Amino acid sequence: MLEAEGFTCWLLNARHVKNVPGRPKTDRLDAVWLAKVVERGMCRPSLVHPKPIRQLRDVTRYRRSLVREQTREKQRLEKTLEDA
Repeated sequence: MLEAEGFTCWLLNARHVKNVPGRPKTDRLDAVWLAKVVERGMCRPSLVHPKPIRQLRDVTRYRRSLVREQTREKQRLEKTLEDA
């Protein structure tokens, strides 16, 4: 939603932010601290792919889950036939 409104969004790895010197990242008050960390360049954003690539990755993951489910059903049917 923020990208649609024209904002530049950063995705940060919590492990990297937690290792930055200062206070730990725990609650709302630390949001100000995190903003300062980003302003000072003490962390860098993670890679966020362009929207078409993200959509392709979503479709690929969905297809993979469907294939797994199909395989699971085949194995279940095969086991039922073997038991019968």
